[in-house]
Amino acid sequence: MNRYLIYIMFIFIVSSGFSQNSNTDWPNLNKYKNNNIEVLSRPKTNKRIVLMGNSITEGWTNFYPEYFKNKDLINRGISGQTTPQMLIRFKPDVIDLNPDIVVILAGINDIAENTGPSSIKMITDNITSMAKLAKSHNINVILSSILPANDFPWRPKIKPHYKILKINETMQEYAIKNGHVYLDYFSNLHDGNNGLIKKYGIDPVHPNKDGYIVMSKLLDQAIEESLTNKISANVIDRFKQKVFKKRNNESLKYRLAEPMNIKRKKKYPMLVFLHGADGRGNDNIQQLYDANAIGAFSKQNIIDEFQSFIFVPQVPQNERWVNTNWNTSNYKRGKISNSMQLTFEALDSILKKNRSIDKKRIYIMGLSMGGWGTWDAIQRRPNFFAAAVPICGGGDVSYVKDISFMPIWAWHGKDDSVINIERSSEMVSALNEMSNQTKFTEVENRGHDSWIDVWNNKEVWKWLYNQKKN
Repeated sequence: MNRYLIYIMFIFIVSSGFSQNSNTDWPNLNKYKNNNIEVLSRPKTNKRIVLMGNSITEGWTNFYPEYFKNKDLINRGISGQTTPQMLIRFKPDVIDLNPDIVVILAGINDIAENTGPSSIKMITDNITSMAKLAKSHNINVILSSILPANDFPWRPKIKPHYKILKINETMQEYAIKNGHVYLDYFSNLHDGNNGLIKKYGIDPVHPNKDGYIVMSKLLDQAIEESLTNKISANVIDRFKQKVFKKRNNESLKYRLAEPMNIKRKKKYPMLVFLHGADGRGNDNIQQLYDANAIGAFSKQNIIDEFQSFIFVPQVPQNERWVNTNWNTSNYKRGKISNSMQLTFEALDSILKKNRSIDKKRIYIMGLSMGGWGTWDAIQRRPNFFAAAVPICGGGDVSYVKDISFMPIWAWHGKDDSVINIERSSEMVSALNEMSNQTKFTEVENRGHDSWIDVWNNKEVWKWLYNQKKN
């Protein structure tokens, strides 16, 4: 029997709970007890890094042992473990070892319910608690995404994809807000169909050597980023705080990001992003954190890969992009909202001052309240935008003729209880009666957060940036 098969059997046995630790040592504190003593007895020769995790971490040394040679890289993975178990052993297996960096990769076994049902909040609370403990002891934190998985061989009734996406989005936002490095294994190992790329796995959950080689390269980059203090919070710094002011003292707060090394004679696209209700305020930053939009821009590398400007205005509290009840079934377009009017005027001002922006490649995207705003914006300025991605919003069907020529890709969760999917489908149906330009993705088993599927779908971003006005 080869070692791969033996290892698979070992993982399944442990993950099923049959070989879990006895009740007297539920978190398995004894597993590394003697090795921790040995680690502390030797001097630190390089930067010390501890990997905290489950079988995916533990298997790293089995499948790719050469990666650990000549490094003070300490593996503290335990197969089958969930985040509450890791939290209990975080002090002896991480803090007491006095590392410079801890790399936390956790959550998949919680989703599999190895130690009982766990909500997304329970899982992320445990991971952020570990991060807070590390930070309080001056240990740099690298928060890893959960790897993609579309099935659990030991829990076939559980479909993990949605929870993986939600946890990853939450942890990426937490990393950005708290100055931790976010290590995105998911995007690099995702097969585009909710699962782990087959050539990188020994099963739907666990990597093989090729998978660990990919992960090791990503980890090296994350370690370098952490050690040189090029932390993910710097993503925010790419979005400069701006205020558009009118003579009557009205103003609009917004953030503007621009590509690096802009060339004088070159033209660059611009994305207009309209946040949801939770992005409202006067701080000129919450619009980026709402629904982890800043994480999406970072994950898809919008600024650098697409060399794009990104314009993100903020609606004040108690105002809206569109003056309507968000789940109305009979919306008729009325007077433009103050925030939308100011947004248009700010855009005109930016375009007048910045001749590097390509007026033929201005795109708009928005979610929830901003999904309504996206439909409203393109209907009020049908010749301004090159393409649009409205997410879980709605518009006035009687004006669809004005935008029938525009490339539009609408998204909506089938189980959305906040804004009925009918609001999107009626717009798409009306448009497709006139032309074949409109795409519509109805996301199965998704409520009012279908944006997480957009954030993780490379094709929609490529599609968007391929559009250009005639």
